[in-house]
Amino acid sequence: MANLKANGIKKAAPVSPIKRPKDLKKIYSYLKGENLRNFTVFVVGVNVLLRAGDLLSLKWSDVLDEDQDIKKKIMMTEEKTDKRREVRFNEDARSALELYKQSIKQLNIEDYIFKSRKGTGPITVKTLHRTIKETCIELGIKGNFGTHTLRKTGAYHIYINNIAENPSIISYLQKILNHSSQATTLRYIGIESEEIDDIFDNLKLFQ
Repeated sequence: MANLKANGIKKAAPVSPIKRPKDLKKIYSYLKGENLRNFTVFVVGVNVLLRAGDLLSLKWSDVLDEDQDIKKKIMMTEEKTDKRREVRFNEDARSALELYKQSIKQLNIEDYIFKSRKGTGPITVKTLHRTIKETCIELGIKGNFGTHTLRKTGAYHIYINNIAENPSIISYLQKILNHSSQATTLRYIGIESEEIDDIFDNLKLFQ
């Protein structure tokens, strides 16, 4: 019964982050050669930790400064929470956006960055979900993946790469992801109990 919704319909299994760095590199290389739009949404998605709807709503006018350079940070209102949030674009995100921008022959700054080939709107969350899922299947990466995978992947690697030297990283992630508790954040990014044990067993602050 725990896996059923109130209406009796079975809940969909939660999507997973991509945990292995070699799998991330495989996706990066594959999409870069296959489709620059999809490559860019993947790279930006795992680096800025936005929900899919907010990510796909970005326009070039949001991210370009007066010199047509990619901004390092912007302010935006999250669709789900209606809260203002600072979004930072690190070097990887900016490089991907710049590469994609240079590939567009006639760029209209009022266009959506991740524009659909049909009409003037952005690709849909459903399309992004299918793209991520099909890419992982194509590359033989096993797991249940979808749109939340991008956000979860970025948060997972921030946690794993920082917990040993900065145990308070989970509190920062909780704030970024707007979760009610650290336990929720750990579940969201796919940290299992045995991983938590390993992380804390290897935490050596005074050695």
